[in-house]
Amino acid sequence: MIWVVVLGVFLVCLGMGVVFSVYVLMLWYAGLREEASAAAAEAAEKKGRKSGLTEEELEKLEEGKVGAGVGAECAVCLEEMAEGQVARVMPGCRHTFHRPCADAWLQAHPACPLCRARLLPPPSQPQPQTQVTSPPPS
Repeated sequence: MIWVVVLGVFLVCLGMGVVFSVYVLMLWYAGLREEASAAAAEAAEKKGRKSGLTEEELEKLEEGKVGAGVGAECAVCLEEMAEGQVARVMPGCRHTFHRPCADAWLQAHPACPLCRARLLPPPSQPQPQTQVTSPPPS
């Protein structure tokens, strides 16, 4: 009878030891990833490279006004796009977003916020404003 109690206590302690070991390994792995990420960011900063678009590149991207009956939702702020609001149209995929939302995103990321398609090189001339009349394709 005593051996059953000893075996039970041993198994409980063994289980707790395994859980603790897995926890420590997860913390160690997270620390390694954070260090690697910080080192990569520091190296990119030293090279003077940034990942987003500059103000000049943003100005070259197409923009338009949201038309009637669009009912589209901005994927950055998750709010409806109302008629007459200024919208930023992504080249290539043609997804539309509120201009301030898209500009904030594009300054940090050089890709469409919805489909993550890399932006095509912006045209040399600014595009004229266009009327967005249908929901963007998903």
